[in-house]
Amino acid sequence: MRSKRSCGSAAPRIGHGLAVCLGLAATLTAAREAVPTSVRQTPGASSHARVCGRDLRPALQVLGSGGPLNGGGRASTSYLLWLSGRPAIIVDVGPGSIVNLARANADPGDIDAVLISHDHPDHVSDLPGLVWDEDVLNRDRTLLVVGPAGNDTFPGIRSFIGRLFGSAGAFPFVQTVMRPEAAFHLDIREISVSPAQRMPVMKLRGVQISAYPVPHGKAPTLAYRFDGADFSVVFGADQSGTDPGFSTFARSTDILVLHTALSPSGAGHPFVRVIGLPQQLAKLAADAGAKRVVLSHLMGLPAGRPLAGDFALADSAALVRAVRSIYLGEVSVAFDLECLPLGAHDIHATAPDGP
Repeated sequence: MRSKRSCGSAAPRIGHGLAVCLGLAATLTAAREAVPTSVRQTPGASSHARVCGRDLRPALQVLGSGGPLNGGGRASTSYLLWLSGRPAIIVDVGPGSIVNLARANADPGDIDAVLISHDHPDHVSDLPGLVWDEDVLNRDRTLLVVGPAGNDTFPGIRSFIGRLFGSAGAFPFVQTVMRPEAAFHLDIREISVSPAQRMPVMKLRGVQISAYPVPHGKAPTLAYRFDGADFSVVFGADQSGTDPGFSTFARSTDILVLHTALSPSGAGHPFVRVIGLPQQLAKLAADAGAKRVVLSHLMGLPAGRPLAGDFALADSAALVRAVRSIYLGEVSVAFDLECLPLGAHDIHATAPDGP
C-alpha cells in the first residue's frame, strides 16, 4: 500500500510549492463545510435536498440537473447513488457537480466507481478535478471508471482518460493514477456500443449494474441501469429517443431519469436529431412501464435569444404536461441536491413549488 503523503511531500510533485498544496487542501475543506447555497438558489429546491446519507437506505441524489448553455443556475449532469449511508457510485461528472458533491456532505474517498455516459463536456468536465482532489488527499485505493468505447469521432473512455492523465496528457502531474502499481490508480473499463443490447457491467455493493447503447448523434453513449435488492434506477442519458429497445432495458424500473433538454415545441431545433423531444422520451417511459420519471438535463437560453422557446426551461410546466400527456405515472422535474430515497420505504423528495 502506498504510504500516506503529507501535503508538503505532494507539493513538489505537482510543481506549485507548499503554499499551493496547503491552499488547495484548505479550499477542499472549506467547500465541504460551506453553507449549501445552491439548495436555496436552485429553482424548486426544498428542505429534502440534503437528507441523503443520513440512514442506511439506498438513495439517488441529483448533483447536476442542468446541461450546456444556460441551465438556470444548475450544475451540469451528474447523479450519485448512496449505499449503506455512503456515496458509492457517480454517473457523469458535469461542470459544478464536484462542488455539489461537497455540499451534499459526501466524502469522495468513499466513491467506488464513476460511470460516464459519453464524452461531451457537460458530462465529463469535472472528472479531472475529482481525480486530482483524490490524489492530493492521498486516496489509497483504486477508482473504477466505466465508459463507452470510441469511434472515428470520439475516443473511447480509456483513450480519453489517457489524454487527460497520461505522461503526455493535459495533466501529466497526475500521471501516477494511470499506473496499476500505484495505490490510487484508475481501473478503466470500456463498454461496447454495438450491438444495441443490454450488457452487464459489474456487481458493486450488492447492486447489479448494466449498460445499454443509446443513439446520440456521433457520440457513443451508454444508458445505465442499477438493480438493487429492492430498487431499480435507469439513467437514460442523452438520446434521440428513437430506439424502442431502450424501453425493454428500462422495463418496470422504479425511477427513470430522462434528459429532456428540449421543450415540447422544439421540433424544429437542430438538437432534436440527438436529444429527443419530451413526447418521444415519454413514450419510451410509458412502453417501459416505469414507475416514476424524473426530468433532468434541463436547458435554456437567456430570454429574448432566438430559439429560446425551444428549450425545456422556457416553460417547465409545459414540459411536464407534455410528458404526462403520454406517460401516466409520476413525473417530477429534477433539481440540484435533490435526494430520492429508494427501496421499500421510498419517500419522494419533490419540489414543493414545482409543476
